[in-house]
Order: sequence, then C-alpha cells, then structure tokens
Amino acid sequence: MAAVLALLATGTVLMLRGDDSTSSSDDRASATSTHPTPTPTTIDGRQLLNVDPPQPKSVSDYIQTPGAWLTSRVYATGAEEAVTGYNLTTGKRAWTVPLSGGLCGASRTVTSAGLVAVVFHATEDTVKSHCTRFAVIDVNKGVKVWEKPITDESVSLGLGLNVAISDTVAAAGWPGGSAAYDTSTGAPAWTAPADGCTQEEHLGGKELLTLSYCKTSAGMKFRIGERDPGTGKATWRYEVPKAKGAWLVSSEPLVLGLLQNEKGLDADQLVTISDEGKVQSTIQLGDDYVAGCGDAGGCGATVVSGDTAYLGSDPHNYSAGNRITAFDLTTGKAIRSFPAPDDSTLVPVRAEGKTLVAAQKAEPTTPARVLRLDPATGRSTTLMEMPDELSLNSTLHSLISNEVKQPMLYDDGRFFLHTGSGYYVGETSPDPMTLAFTTW
Repeated sequence: MAAVLALLATGTVLMLRGDDSTSSSDDRASATSTHPTPTPTTIDGRQLLNVDPPQPKSVSDYIQTPGAWLTSRVYATGAEEAVTGYNLTTGKRAWTVPLSGGLCGASRTVTSAGLVAVVFHATEDTVKSHCTRFAVIDVNKGVKVWEKPITDESVSLGLGLNVAISDTVAAAGWPGGSAAYDTSTGAPAWTAPADGCTQEEHLGGKELLTLSYCKTSAGMKFRIGERDPGTGKATWRYEVPKAKGAWLVSSEPLVLGLLQNEKGLDADQLVTISDEGKVQSTIQLGDDYVAGCGDAGGCGATVVSGDTAYLGSDPHNYSAGNRITAFDLTTGKAIRSFPAPDDSTLVPVRAEGKTLVAAQKAEPTTPARVLRLDPATGRSTTLMEMPDELSLNSTLHSLISNEVKQPMLYDDGRFFLHTGSGYYVGETSPDPMTLAFTTW
C-alpha cells in the first residue's frame, strides 16, 4: 500500500499529473511577459507581505492553500477555506472570498480577464466531504463569478487533481474523471474524459489544451489535443509514441515533458511539437536538469517563451551552485548558460520578451536575489536583493526552490512567494504561508 501511495504522490506515473502551467501573455501571473519590467531605481527589497500559515484545529484537520495569482491590480492566494486578495502597494488584505470547505486544487494561472479556477470541499470536514465544488473567481474584483457541483464522486479527496482555466473553458481532471465548464457562465462543457480515455489533465491559456491517457490498438497512450466546449469531442494533435510519464509544459509552442526512465521522478526530455503534430525538436535533460514536473503540477521549474526554454541544472552536490541554461526549441540545442552567483541555486521565474527573470536561493551568508538574465548578451542584472538576515536567509533558502509547487511571481519590482502544501496538527511549517517583497 505504501508503494502505491508513493507512486500516486509523485504524479509521474501514467495516471497522474498536475496542474495548469501557462496562461495568456496578457496576465501578470504568466510565465511570459512581452513587456520587460523597468530596472528599479533601487534594488533593495523590503518586506511587503507576511502571512502566517494556518493552524489546524484538530488532529483530523488537513489544510491546503493552493493558488497564487498576480494581476496589475492585486495579488491573490489560496487560504484556509477561502481565496484572499492583497493590495499591491500596502500589502494589506483587500478582500476574502469564503468557500464552503478547504481548497483541493487551483489553476496555476489567471486569465487576461482576471479569472481563476478552484476546486474545494463541499463542507468544512476535509476528511469526510469530497472535492465536489468548482468555482471561478474574479481576483481583480474579489468576487465569485459562479459555483457549480462536480457530480462525479470519483474526484473523492482530490488525489491527483488538476485544475486549469482558459479564456473559454475552466476544467478539472483526476484519475478516472474530468469536468469542464464555460469560463464566463458556468454552463457544463463535459462531465467525463474523452471517449476511450480514462485520465485527463488540462493546460490553460487562450485555449484549453488537454493531455489524455487513452486506450488504443497498441495499448494505453498519451494523446494531446483540444476538446470542443460544445460537444466535448476531442481533436487530437499528437499521440506520444512511448513514455512512462507525460506533462504539458507549454501550449504556444506545444512543449511536452516526457519521462522515459523507469526509475525517474521528473521529465528527462522536452519535446516540441509543430502545428502539424510532428516532433520539431527533442532536448535530452537526463538527470542533469530539473524540469519541476511531477507532484508540483505541470513542470513548474521550466519557463518557455517563444522559441526558448529555460531550465535550472541539478549540480548533484549540495555544496555546489547550479546554472540556468537557455535552449533553442527549434533545434534542441543549448544557447547559453548562466552560473549561479555565490555557489547558490538559480530558479527560472518568468520570461520577459527575450530575457529571463530568475530567483537566486538565499544561503546562510548570502541574501536572496531576483535577477534578469539575457541570453543574447550573457549579461546578468540584479533587479532585487532581499535583506541579508540569517533567519530570513533560512526562510528564503526553503521557499525558493526548483521543486516549486506554487509559482513564484515577480513583476514591476515586487516578488511573491506562497506555500500551498498541506498543514497538519503538530506539523505546522516554520515558514510563512505567503511572503512578498518590494523595491518601491
């Protein structure tokens, strides 16, 4: 039984994957922005926001707080039986949208209209009630747009749950089930996986992309395509010929993370698929790079922008620093690498046009930083440096990670970190649930 649970927790086996990992280029929570952040007049970061983790009330309580989104108006996160928004200037709470029960899953991104999707428990009892409530929330306004039931009880407690949102469809997938709704109205789009398929995960953006695990004459296969919101029928764009695991990394261009190693827990290949459904390039990652796939949902440590993918390396040595490498998705070749300063760790955060914003993990005597990396020139520019304090360095060493479960967000001189993992009685994290810094 323990072995089965371990496999389910990784999200790397054929049946389970994670979350929504890209969004439209207009929203602030996207991994990509076409408008580079101006270099601030100061790089000194001061604390903007510090939210304590929730405190479970009983041994049976299990609290999750997934979801972190940034728009030009607000920063919002999952909270205890709620979604909460914060003022970007003061860091004070702007609003709270209460939910009937604890959060089970959330879209990694926000649409250009400021909408996010969440799945949550039907009641406050997270042990007995199932994850059967689906809602879309407008985080710019701090209001629930609509709430609908998930009628398929196989969603249960949300193990392996994936939640995504696009401009037109909000969807959830889990082992054995799938449900989708019109983003604006909540009208049902489909209530089960596509015909012949048993498992789906979805990737948001302007359009919703679906990865399905389907029965074929050659056995069970991964298929990638779109589902018609009106009929629920799927139009397949690509069928993965062979893989132990698959994840949706990007929709424009279509990039997949694939696992070929029997013992692997993360993608060991990135494959770019052309509009015609043909393999355009393959990047062999092996165990040298951290794609961040698996239980983090999607591939959270991989940033794709246009024809470039950015990944951090795994130095295989706790005393050595890593590097971030930019890869050309049209050829699969490395363009340029950036070694981490101070023998630290660099983690990709978001692309800004032709450059990358990356976070540098804090070390005991080295503060955390936010850097802009330019593959064209090889230049590294510091955008923000956090205070160099021993206790804060310890916290930021923990929160800045290649194994990101919630996206680190940076925009316009503000850096946000949020933890969405579970909280139990007696296992409360010493780190804040949410922490943010600003140079303004």
